[in-house]
Amino acid sequence: MTISPERRSEVTDLINAYALAIDDGELERWPGFFAADCVYKIVSKENFDSGLPLALLLCDSQGMLADRMEAFSKLNVFGPRSWRHMLGAVHATGSEDEISARTNFVIFETLAGKDTHILCAGEYRDVIVSEKDALKFRERLCVYDTTMIPNSIVRPI
Repeated sequence: MTISPERRSEVTDLINAYALAIDDGELERWPGFFAADCVYKIVSKENFDSGLPLALLLCDSQGMLADRMEAFSKLNVFGPRSWRHMLGAVHATGSEDEISARTNFVIFETLAGKDTHILCAGEYRDVIVSEKDALKFRERLCVYDTTMIPNSIVRPI
């Protein structure tokens, strides 16, 4: 099914706003991108392709997202760094009420005093729904291509 150009633009805006919030360190905004009934998962391509359940991170409720956000923001101790998402074109299908989207991503990380490196690359596989007159992620799978992430994940991907 095809979705309207307006809805496609809204989907792209959601995906871009999500990446900017993460890159800008506005982690308190992160849970607000998700529907009340949601799943957020960071999983390797190998496990995703094999249908294996093991994930680097799994949150299956708004409460878990809020808890993880607190840990990312206040409990984890790590050196100063910046992240920059580079996003590919959004491929969206479905209906106006439920949209499936796929978007390639690369996240660059710069640690204080170090050269910039690629933290990870992969694909977002999203199910997006309308909730309270706004688009939200009902499911966001962050499928990363590399077999090892070179540093800790100190923010949501």
